[in-house]
Amino acid sequence: MPSTPPPGEHLPDPHKGGDHPARRLRQWIAQATRNTVVYSQRFRSLNRNAILYLISNTIQALTAGALAVLYTLFLGSLGFGDVFIGLTLFVGAVGGGASILPASALVRRYGWRTMLLWSDLIGGVAIATQLLHPTPVVTLITTLGIGASAAIILVLNSPFLAAQSEPHERAALFGLNNGLGFLAAVVGTLLGGLLPVWLASPPVAHSAMLLMARPWLLPHTTERIYQESLLVMGAIAVPSVIPVLFLRDTPAAPTVEPIAVAAEHEQQKSSDTQSDKPIPINRRWLRRKIAEAHALFTGVIGRFSLSQLLVGFGAGLFFPYLNLYFVNRVGVSVATYGALSAGLLILQAVVSLLSAPIADHFGKVRASLLAQVASLPFLLALGLFPIGVIAAAAYLIRGALMTVTSAPLQAYLMEIVPGERRIVASNVYNVSWQTAWAIGAGIGGAVLAVGGFASLAGVASVCYTLSAILLARWFLRRPGKEANEAANRLIA
Repeated sequence: MPSTPPPGEHLPDPHKGGDHPARRLRQWIAQATRNTVVYSQRFRSLNRNAILYLISNTIQALTAGALAVLYTLFLGSLGFGDVFIGLTLFVGAVGGGASILPASALVRRYGWRTMLLWSDLIGGVAIATQLLHPTPVVTLITTLGIGASAAIILVLNSPFLAAQSEPHERAALFGLNNGLGFLAAVVGTLLGGLLPVWLASPPVAHSAMLLMARPWLLPHTTERIYQESLLVMGAIAVPSVIPVLFLRDTPAAPTVEPIAVAAEHEQQKSSDTQSDKPIPINRRWLRRKIAEAHALFTGVIGRFSLSQLLVGFGAGLFFPYLNLYFVNRVGVSVATYGALSAGLLILQAVVSLLSAPIADHFGKVRASLLAQVASLPFLLALGLFPIGVIAAAAYLIRGALMTVTSAPLQAYLMEIVPGERRIVASNVYNVSWQTAWAIGAGIGGAVLAVGGFASLAGVASVCYTLSAILLARWFLRRPGKEANEAANRLIA
């Protein structure tokens, strides 16, 4: 029997306002339709270079999604141990990190189009060589090239998008780039899971084309199927070069020198002309730099980055090996893991939209801490219970909870750091996280070989716990104005 509303309350009329679900659905559809029209108009209004770059980037994101599913499975099928796989991931991260500064200089010198073509050439040759001749030495050397290719894209992406848009359309362009990349990554992960199944099916495996190519491919069935899948995705990525060929190759805009650096240059010039007192000036400059470095790494930026460095290290320990764990230990098919990864991407996109209201309700640090601590049981369950349903549920829930932490913490860092130091804070935070992730990925292979995935989950949980303790100790009890004052004292 339906319940009646309490006195003074009435059921809302779906045709008159209120919060009736049907009305909310109609409003949501109308808003989505308007947003689609607005974004399609903005896309058409973008300049030629921006549209070509978005097309190229989307195709490459599709390939990257499949690579995330298949690459370590391919290395494992070749008989490479967990230690070597970890070393390969570490070498790729080192190659990318070591190439960032040279890539920045080369982009400024030679322009967007030239460096994008070089990135495609270096990455394409390195991947093709590794797939066709996957010996240990070739794998390590070509992985350096793959990292260098990725570094060029990393350095070029945001400045290129900013240079190809007006201020009023910049947010739309960045949003389109992220949205298209996300959709392509979802499709790529699904393709990465389905391609091995399709290529292993008898009609395809015995097709004339594959039989003709077989003398140049690996001999054993499992490794050959992964090799064929990666080669197919590589072929799909080749058309991404075509839009780049039609870009207008203009030199990149020179970077504006920070005032402090310019002042130091002027001071150095003056010290060169004042030969009578060069040493005191150099000593003062050195002492000032040492004091700035000490304040940076012991102040709020250093403390915040240290707490997130532990998260990056923990994530690097286990995340690159999840496909090996699910396929080899849990026993799911590659197609199932691809679908699971695509589902996680979609879930993370939804949760990222909810992270702002969650942070507003609980506070940025408190919301992040609650989500991070709540994710720990699911991380442990993921490692301790290699049962399909349990592992899949733990994988999805843990990923969703950790997605809550990212945006609020980055926003909090920008709030507690003075405006002139926000770029420094962002760089230190990102570099420390990426470096820790790379080191974790390298060590994770050795830990996996000795103690299994449960050991990885255990060590990662310790890192996440230490990170939460540091965040709570340094930042949780300083809300509002007190946090800003404390942060300024730590920076000073």
